[in-house]
Amino acid sequence: MVNQITPVNPVSLNSTLEATQNGSKIDTFSDFLKEAFNKVNDLQLTAMKNDQKLVTGEIDDINQVMIDAAKADIALQLTIQIKNKVLEAYQEIMRMPL
Repeated sequence: MVNQITPVNPVSLNSTLEATQNGSKIDTFSDFLKEAFNKVNDLQLTAMKNDQKLVTGEIDDINQVMIDAAKADIALQLTIQIKNKVLEAYQEIMRMPL
């Protein structure tokens, strides 16, 4: 049986901030980063749990396992790229003459 593909809703920074502020107030940029890192970690943990369930036979739907793994991989790659850009910016600032 073929299941219908559900559309992915785009997430913008403003909607993420508003959603998080409704649930719990974000005071600083570091709070926003912590929340983002926690979401990436949750995606990684979900993918790992689904992998374990697939191996043990608890999950029959390999499609969901693959989708969760892809989400976790994309989130991790984005996090790494953001880290690299932040480090590049820091290094550029440190090279500036006073």
